[in-house]
Amino acid sequence: MATFTIYLLRDSVATAEDAVVAGTTRHLIAEGPSEYGVLFTKQNPPKPPKWAKLFAGYVAIKDLGKVQLSSAVFIVKVDKRLFALTFGQGRFIIKPEAYEERFGLLVTLNSVKSDALRSIDKRTFVDDQNSRVQTSQASAALDFGVDIERDLIRGIVGRPDKEELGRKMAGADALTVTADVDIPALRKLLRHYLKAFQSDDYKKTFPWVDQVRQLRPKGELAALLNDRLVEILKAAWQNNGLADDCWLAVPDIVDWSVVHGFKFTRLANEGVSTDLHLPGLVHQFPDETPSIEFLRMHHAMSVNEEEHVIDRWPVYRCIHCELEVDGKSYVLSAGHWFEVDKDFVKTVADYVDAIPRLEPSLPIYNHADEDHYNKDLVDTSNGHWTLMDKKMLPVGGIYDKVELCDAYAKNVFLHVKHYGSSSVLGHLFNQGLVSGELLKTHEEFVELANQKLGATHQLVLPKDVPRDVTDYVIVFAIISQSQKAGLHMPFFAKVVLKSVCTRLLGLGFGSVMLSKISCDPDVLIKKLKPGKQPKKRAKGKFR
Repeated sequence: MATFTIYLLRDSVATAEDAVVAGTTRHLIAEGPSEYGVLFTKQNPPKPPKWAKLFAGYVAIKDLGKVQLSSAVFIVKVDKRLFALTFGQGRFIIKPEAYEERFGLLVTLNSVKSDALRSIDKRTFVDDQNSRVQTSQASAALDFGVDIERDLIRGIVGRPDKEELGRKMAGADALTVTADVDIPALRKLLRHYLKAFQSDDYKKTFPWVDQVRQLRPKGELAALLNDRLVEILKAAWQNNGLADDCWLAVPDIVDWSVVHGFKFTRLANEGVSTDLHLPGLVHQFPDETPSIEFLRMHHAMSVNEEEHVIDRWPVYRCIHCELEVDGKSYVLSAGHWFEVDKDFVKTVADYVDAIPRLEPSLPIYNHADEDHYNKDLVDTSNGHWTLMDKKMLPVGGIYDKVELCDAYAKNVFLHVKHYGSSSVLGHLFNQGLVSGELLKTHEEFVELANQKLGATHQLVLPKDVPRDVTDYVIVFAIISQSQKAGLHMPFFAKVVLKSVCTRLLGLGFGSVMLSKISCDPDVLIKKLKPGKQPKKRAKGKFR
């Protein structure tokens, strides 16, 4: 019984030599007239173990011995396709663009029963959180807490339903399998895996797996999409920074009470923008020719009133882009490319488009931050709204303290947030969800809220739970500097919004609504300190 790690090479890889890096030694594996494949090896020089330096000065390093890492990859041809089996550090011998993405995942999904899973690696693509969930017995995917709309399945472990496929199978890009097989019998086993990879049977039991998949950063497709992105940006550079389906957004949650604005360099004479914009990037680097290197080397920075940097992010991570290439949909979010099923895109878009908009619109934003806007909204509403921003309710448990909302009117909970990335807007929507769930199910929540609400805005709800919340409305209001009509959001923010709306309506709320808070044109103006004028920057110079 042996454990193998198996990659399927792309069909564009013609020979075994095309798949491996330089500096390897080639060995033909054959027995008489039968050739089984080619083994490539690479020896690394012996060196002291990593822990040896802990004892430096106490023991002679040479007395602690040396370790030598070996690397090997065995390439086998099966039905005009090449497989690569790695040993030791062999995966580093294979060129990263040479192998198929999700080969192991699809083989495993097509080889195990839907209720025979033992472990799932998943990533919540909005929060960028990775996790591994295991069970002590074979289970179905939903038993692992998988959210089929918000979780990206990276890897899966299960027991194959056919013994000839192995005893245990783990699939991601590579397939790791434990099987009782020798070199002459390998080709027959690999043929089974090739057939499983080419099958669509998994779509019957795991149809949600293809809704979203993350592309390998150094893969062939990601490189193609980056080329398309550069083409769009080159056109934007000639059009004052304007581009369809491509824009900048703050990638993380920021404290707007501290953040004064944003810059692209540390130069004192650059000025400060009130938000991240593609036109602002173009304005700052008018003579640059955009490239992926430029986007990754240059940073967007949030600064305080003294223009001291609070946070900074590679510009590439701040870009959101949505493309269609050869009939398929792709999204660049938080520095990662994703392929998204077109039917899923349409389902999400149709749902969000159908969410009712608040009428009349909320007042124009012309304020220093959200706090000032919320206070002004309340102060000028003739008692319609009452301020709840920053008034934390000590509910205890996993939530500790939460906000009811930013502002409350009769039966309307208003949650306000600056436009940002999917992660930022997802935080807004989840805040509304938590508040809504507590209103429905937490015994003390209404009493805690009424202690913060004024006498004219008391919640008239019983202490007994679950409460009837059909008369209440939750509104998500987004401060947007976009001059385009309507409210445009990143795709994954829409996914979170759809999920949150579904759950809130399922709790019995009367409605969930959206509102775009437009900005006064003066807010869009870049702020320069008195006497400061931008200087021409040398082309190609990064800061």
